[in-house]
Amino acid sequence: MIATAQVQRSTLAVPEMLAPILPEMQAVEAFLEAQANTAIPQFSELTRHLLSAGGKRLRPAMVILCAYAAAPERFGELYRDGRRGRERLATIAGCMEMIHMATLIHDDVIDQTFVRRGKPTANALYGNLATVLSGDFILARAMRALALDGDLRIIQKVAHITTDMSEGEVAEVFLRHRLDISEAEYLEIIRRKTAEFLAGCCQIGGYLVDANEATLQTLEQFGREVGIAFQIVDDLLDYVGDPRLTGKPNGTDFREGFATLPLLHYYRLAPEAERERLRVEFGTDISEERFHYWREQIRLTGSLNYAEAVAERYRQSALERLRQLPDSPIRRTLEEVAQFITERKY
Repeated sequence: MIATAQVQRSTLAVPEMLAPILPEMQAVEAFLEAQANTAIPQFSELTRHLLSAGGKRLRPAMVILCAYAAAPERFGELYRDGRRGRERLATIAGCMEMIHMATLIHDDVIDQTFVRRGKPTANALYGNLATVLSGDFILARAMRALALDGDLRIIQKVAHITTDMSEGEVAEVFLRHRLDISEAEYLEIIRRKTAEFLAGCCQIGGYLVDANEATLQTLEQFGREVGIAFQIVDDLLDYVGDPRLTGKPNGTDFREGFATLPLLHYYRLAPEAERERLRVEFGTDISEERFHYWREQIRLTGSLNYAEAVAERYRQSALERLRQLPDSPIRRTLEEVAQFITERKY
């Protein structure tokens, strides 16, 4: 887990975890590369920069892994047998990554983020106008590909989860600079803005192999709980992550006025004098020294460990969901993904 893992580093690595589906992930990369082609060379260059930014590729991996976990007897079949199956798997998984990338692009512009994963963002290189338009283009290409695929279940699911994601982001904005929100409100925000998208990816994987209703619900619940754990860990990394790995400085959420679980827990326990000082400095461009002070107070109160424990609780619940699926190597890969999410450093 994060707070204690500063001295005990996880040995998990995303490429190692995804080795069982390496051909499928390569097909996704080829699909993404093809989507960058436009009639305008400069626009193609910008779009290619955005789509090749890398990252964990967690969302397309979840689509593929959940398809195979739902029907382990078909492992490799969709990729290896027949062009239609191979291309469809890469297309649907790739579309989910494109939708995710489009949201990150817009976030970078709104938040004036100029470095992501240690590299200049597109808005830093190309400006806000071209970057926003490229994000819109990527989203439009994804929706066109889903429409051409024609599976109404997938289209409806994507419409539902992107609506949830937008509502979660807006709710977070309206609660900015507030320290009095409840843990339940925080969890509802991260469910909408992060977890429902992962839940949708997992359920869509089930659609691709025509899984039964019980399996579809299991996959959706697994993705939702993994997604909540993922976001809590992401919020923890803002306090204790190594900027060389996360690609962004610590304290970004604090300075921008987004109260996440470690801070909310600390605020509930802090003496009134400390709460008053916190209200003055929260959401301002405080110095590194002042941020380190608040991070140490949060640590001493046990709030980092508390957030860790909540993330672990959701991970364990997600693993319980997985045990409802047939035992298979791919199911065990999904278990590794869930472990990585709560032990990751970036």
